[in-house]
Amino acid sequence: MTIGWNILGILAWLIIILYLVFIIQNIRKRHLLMIVRDRKRFTWTTTIIDTIEIVIFFIATIFMVMLTFFTKPDLENKNIISSKVEYEPLIMSTDNKQSYYVVASSNSKSAPRQNYKFYSNKERIMVSNNYASISDGKDPMSVEAAAIPYVKKDLEKADKQYQNAYVAIYTATYKKNWYNGISLHSGKMATRYYLIRIPDQTFVKRIKD
Repeated sequence: MTIGWNILGILAWLIIILYLVFIIQNIRKRHLLMIVRDRKRFTWTTTIIDTIEIVIFFIATIFMVMLTFFTKPDLENKNIISSKVEYEPLIMSTDNKQSYYVVASSNSKSAPRQNYKFYSNKERIMVSNNYASISDGKDPMSVEAAAIPYVKKDLEKADKQYQNAYVAIYTATYKKNWYNGISLHSGKMATRYYLIRIPDQTFVKRIKD
């Protein structure tokens, strides 16, 4: 993890931990004084102060947990995300039955999940359908990839350049700024998506694991 702006998130979590130590000691001290000095085991003032301190701690903790672990990137927000799309030609493979660009493997136990395997620039890539989809129609954009901000004109240009046989790799990265730093995401990859473009479905080899 790149530190940079992420130091803000580290400090925020450190403050929450120190605050927890503080309220534990503060509550203990306050209750001891109430028992020893005032000879009481309960007062509304002490209870209200205890409650306020605990509520503040839980609100701060929940806020940081949501920000750090459950924030979904808004790919359209240019203040938060920087992105790029790389186009790489697919390499055809052959066997004694067919020629293909993509191997789509599925397991009956994990249906409808699939894994796609293909070769691009002499590199074998394997990715699940959570982060990839196949496009084989006239429109280069697949339905599954609609949430990814691909530029249709660029895809159409790639269609002509690579004869409808390429992969468009979309990579989104959290920008290095204070907001992403608080959530400990600054400089980290937000998502990567593979739009696999093929001429038609005959270029997909389907197997079951």
